[in-house]
Amino acid sequence: MQIEDYTGGDAFQREKRTVFSTEWLPACAEAQLAGPGDFVALSVGGWGVVAVRDKEATLRVLRNACRHQNMSVVAMPAGRCEHFRCRFHGWTYDLQGRFAGAPNPVAPVDPASPDNDMRMLTAERRSGIVFFSLGPQALPPPPALAETLPAYGGTTTTEIACNWKVCVEHLVSGDIDWHWPLLAVRTEQHTTVIEQIVPYTFLRTRVLTHVFGAASDIQRETVEAFKQECERLQLDRSAGIMANGDNAGVAAFHRRLADAEGGEQP
Repeated sequence: MQIEDYTGGDAFQREKRTVFSTEWLPACAEAQLAGPGDFVALSVGGWGVVAVRDKEATLRVLRNACRHQNMSVVAMPAGRCEHFRCRFHGWTYDLQGRFAGAPNPVAPVDPASPDNDMRMLTAERRSGIVFFSLGPQALPPPPALAETLPAYGGTTTTEIACNWKVCVEHLVSGDIDWHWPLLAVRTEQHTTVIEQIVPYTFLRTRVLTHVFGAASDIQRETVEAFKQECERLQLDRSAGIMANGDNAGVAAFHRRLADAEGGEQP
């Protein structure tokens, strides 16, 4: 790994093509979508998506892109709504992503065309997590993270000024179960914590800490310490100080990343 792998947009775009576009990715905890209209929006490697429970209680993951001019439809990271409405030109969609209407000056020629609908992605539920796939290729089922989970206790969202690989390297250096490419699971007595890495940009990562078996506040100090350490490690990477390749978890992560990229160089 080189400095540019942690500080440059070219490496991030390569990872978008070879990792984020080809694997099952986590969207949110299923329990975050408890009732009709509940949604979680996120951007993974530049791909905007929104996970939502519709009025028939079906979970869906949609591309967060208006079919009018490809602008983001959902601006809030989470919430509850009756429908989605693009704030730019007013195209409106129901909770299944189907086109519902638009102001006359920007209305489509054929309102009934399915080309007006938000794109629906392949989605699966597994071990309390909602997964989605951006690619057209068929994939094996998402990973089973745990046989059973305690009751959902909440999710904490943390914004970290670092490259996503720094978060992964720090996680896999410890006692966790890593699930390629963006999930880590650790168990503490009767509590299970699932860390969801969300690569927002090449220097900004969002981490969703899903807690099962206790209130999410119990992880507050751990989450803050994790944020501070990852931002310190990002400074190391920018200075040319790389992760310890002798750590088995880090070495395995780097091999998997290299395999995904197929030897493609920055």
